[in-house]
Amino acid sequence: MSRNFIHYCFITLFLALFISCDQKKETESKPGSFTYSISGKVLNTSSEYVYLEQMRDKSWIILDSAELKDKTSFEFSGTADEIDIYRLRLEKNVFLPIILNGDKMTLTVNAQDPLTTAVFTGSKDNETYAAFYKKKQELDKAHSRLALMLDSMKNASATSSIFATNCMNEIKEIEAESKAYVHESIEQNTASPVVFIMLSYVDFENDFPFVETVTTKIKQQQPNHKYTASLVDNVSQYKLYLAQKQAKEKGNPAAIGKEAPEFALPDTKGKMVRLSSLRGKYILLDFWASWCGPCRQESPNVVRAYNKYKGSKFDILSVSLDNDKAAWLKAIDKDDLTWTHVSDLTAWESSVVKLYQVEGIPATFLLDPNGIVVARDLRGEELDKKLEELLK
Repeated sequence: MSRNFIHYCFITLFLALFISCDQKKETESKPGSFTYSISGKVLNTSSEYVYLEQMRDKSWIILDSAELKDKTSFEFSGTADEIDIYRLRLEKNVFLPIILNGDKMTLTVNAQDPLTTAVFTGSKDNETYAAFYKKKQELDKAHSRLALMLDSMKNASATSSIFATNCMNEIKEIEAESKAYVHESIEQNTASPVVFIMLSYVDFENDFPFVETVTTKIKQQQPNHKYTASLVDNVSQYKLYLAQKQAKEKGNPAAIGKEAPEFALPDTKGKMVRLSSLRGKYILLDFWASWCGPCRQESPNVVRAYNKYKGSKFDILSVSLDNDKAAWLKAIDKDDLTWTHVSDLTAWESSVVKLYQVEGIPATFLLDPNGIVVARDLRGEELDKKLEELLK
């Protein structure tokens, strides 16, 4: 979690598809560049109307409304002034994103689970997103199921270690499959507005080269779309941030290729631990905190790496930016972080944080057996690949 927080406007915008805003009814129709026609059924709803809404000036306005005949059937027809990502409001706080582009479409949806149950016909863009969302949900559910299984094994006996290893491998396979599926889907839809929704499923920071590549294609294929400008702007801002970060890191005492600065901090029992005491192994120096959401989300990946490579060649030293010892110890236990932990419990004021010029967490430094920094800020699959390369 960075104190220099970077806002990715296009992601925030698409998350807003599922968030209720103040509604503003239009009293006059605007001249449209195309006509639209939507008909269908809404199941399991107590609402009497369905509303077609569009975001304008950061607020959702009602473009059209339709009464639910026989409590299920509805029809919309009218004009719209731009191809865009609209939404259907099925109930007070229940929404379904929909791409309006002139297609004559039909829709069946269950208001209790609109994103999973929506079935479109007559609109390739909407059919594509519905299929994409359902597949992504299947992968996410499989990942969650395996993660729960793995969590239940953390206190298992040695005889269960094989099952835990298999479970970890399956999790990695699903993560790789999910990432590949998202990337493939985006690459196949760079000419469609649906790509802007799909981009909200990408890890902007870790997948930036991919985002930069597809942004170039989107700019070529949808040069006049309003979200294209926002995407291009965010990519440009992030490139500038990376350039500034790279320039700053050249003067960092812990830059890649330099010997990691020595320090000593107390562990959970108050015993002083010197970084140099761990020489002879590859060491992942991990800056984190119990209150840091992204750190806690990354914990399972770090645990998997530790369990896979721990031994005579690899270890982890975690430096916490906590100031509450009880919360720190509780997080270590809950996340099953069984390696060495140190902290002076002064959060961002820690001398080690300043020494390593850490400005956001999680932050990691991978040290070779001689204490030389060989990589920084490796996460998830990247961490595993680097360790496999070094420790094979």
